[in-house]
Amino acid sequence: MKRFLIIIAVCVSASPLFAQMHPITDLADFENRLKTSVSALKTIESDFEQIKHLDMFDEDVRSTGKFAYMTENKIYMHYAKPLDYLVVINDGKLKMVSDGKKSIVALNTNKMMSGMQDMITACMVGDLNRMKDGYNIDYQENEKYYQVTITPKSQTVRDYVAKIRLLLSKANMSVSELYMFENEDDYTRYIFSNQRFNQLKDNGIFSVQ
Repeated sequence: MKRFLIIIAVCVSASPLFAQMHPITDLADFENRLKTSVSALKTIESDFEQIKHLDMFDEDVRSTGKFAYMTENKIYMHYAKPLDYLVVINDGKLKMVSDGKKSIVALNTNKMMSGMQDMITACMVGDLNRMKDGYNIDYQENEKYYQVTITPKSQTVRDYVAKIRLLLSKANMSVSELYMFENEDDYTRYIFSNQRFNQLKDNGIFSVQ
């Protein structure tokens, strides 16, 4: 499970954005905008940068690659640098390819793993309707972003993911950044850029064969 979260996962003090946040003023408007955005979303393609921060180390580990999403629950993450690594989630399966070696793990046979898949997918696309049960959600905002912090109520889940924080662009309601906290000190940060919506032509990238 830890390996799964590190791969997919896919800092409050690390970004000045958090210091500028204040409680959201119109939650109903936010929810309506997000619902409209998610309902129209079929596919996403983007570049991403992953920053892995472990408090015990002096330097963060940075990776870059390509991300894609397709309804329902299909995720593609191709890490290009510093190492070539492929992660695909589709049809209840997780495929990983590294150094030409492929492994496939069934997620739908493990309730915890399946639940984590749903949570991570929901966060990557901003589908917060999936997060109503079993999670506490805090809403903040500034001039450019909505900030949503999601904390699992279950201690079992918090043993793997203490909380997740999203930054959604007010311009188009897309997920600009995603933080997955393993604890108060260690986290994985994703920064999404060059996003394209409902333009994906190659569905074959989601193959888990």
